[in-house]
Amino acid sequence: MVATILVADDHPLLLHGLTSLIARDPGFRIVGSAQNGTAAMAMIRQEKPDVAVLDLSMPGMSGLEVAAEIGRQGLATLCVLLTVGASQAQLYDAVAAGVAGIVLKEAAIDALLRCLHRVAAGGRWLPAELVGEAMQSEAARRTKWHDLSSRLTSRELEIARLVVTDRPNGQIAFDIGISKGTLKIHMNNIYRKLQVSSRAQLLQLAAGQIGPEARSGRTAKADSAAGPRLLSRPAK
Repeated sequence: MVATILVADDHPLLLHGLTSLIARDPGFRIVGSAQNGTAAMAMIRQEKPDVAVLDLSMPGMSGLEVAAEIGRQGLATLCVLLTVGASQAQLYDAVAAGVAGIVLKEAAIDALLRCLHRVAAGGRWLPAELVGEAMQSEAARRTKWHDLSSRLTSRELEIARLVVTDRPNGQIAFDIGISKGTLKIHMNNIYRKLQVSSRAQLLQLAAGQIGPEARSGRTAKADSAAGPRLLSRPAK
């Protein structure tokens, strides 16, 4: 049985190369392609492909957001994410969202085709060396945040949320109408309750738990720029 495939990537050369190479496989039929997540989601609703191959970082909606939306809408389309270097939080969220496959863009095209065949047959392609550590460490980090953040007052949680947006302390103090000295007292209390000793450790602990998910700009740029490496075939 031929599986229908939709491909979405904001890198035009990679998008063209992927659709061409996947289309050569007699087990697949391309039913659409898109250069952003919003267009991909619209096509998925219309075409109902068996599998959607999604770049993790795209304009409009990320591949992860598309996968989560597919789950919320109860659509049958299975998702395979392409990434240059997803963070552990992104890998954890991808598995939690029901993503069936994750493939690094630096992999050979044969790896993607094997992944698609397995996913189309009802299997999963989640290499342990890629997601195993992420699942364990992220689960531990999120549990720690959940347990320790309950100790924060509403004001301290508000400040922690602003810290995660990367605002400087002076701006945070101004935004919530307190002095820098009072903010320093709050910050010391936050550090003590969360068992961290620096702003960097606070950001690491709270990443993805409060505030925007946006601390992935570097990954997003890398995913967008890396594309053509996935088109290379393995050396023989």
